[in-house]
Amino acid sequence: MKNLPSDIVFRHLRFDPEYLEGWEALLSRYEAERAHEFTGKKRRREFILGRAAARLLLSDELAVEPQAVPLSVAESGAIDVVGADLHVSIAHSGDHAVAAASSRMVGVDIESIVPRNTELRRFLVHPDEQELLESIPLDPNRSQILWWTLKEATLKAMRTGLRFPPRKIRLDVDLDEERARAYVEEGRDWDLFFEEWDGYYVAVAAEP
Repeated sequence: MKNLPSDIVFRHLRFDPEYLEGWEALLSRYEAERAHEFTGKKRRREFILGRAAARLLLSDELAVEPQAVPLSVAESGAIDVVGADLHVSIAHSGDHAVAAASSRMVGVDIESIVPRNTELRRFLVHPDEQELLESIPLDPNRSQILWWTLKEATLKAMRTGLRFPPRKIRLDVDLDEERARAYVEEGRDWDLFFEEWDGYYVAVAAEP
């Protein structure tokens, strides 16, 4: 991503069947076993792609081989980097997987820009966001997906996932700068950086 601060590192992988075996070889034994527990090829591929992105990213930061990156899964389901002052987050959608890491708490999300159920807005939108949503120069489906991407990245940085209601997060979005701020009810604020790729939104959230 072009507009990330220098202390946030980012990796993107796009699925290519020629590289799948090589990416799987980067996983730990536990991760490889877990990958083969998925009965669906799509879900298995997403898991491998996401973990490979994180391992390649952190391999550079920690100066170790990708297989030696010390990853573990927290009770919340978030990924921890054991013994390192780094936070990491993984996301995938379609043929894409992304990973972000920083010494700050960080979350990443990627979403395809396809028609979504408009009822999602009831679950997603903070009451004080309606005016901004109506004024932003995007069609309703596209703005809804951008909002979802930004809030999902924030929830992953918070390490809560959807256990925390997205509608309790209020966004202030600058489309031109591709930046946003998330204000969490009874919680901290978060900086957000986003881009539109070919049919996708991708966002990174980090503590200020």
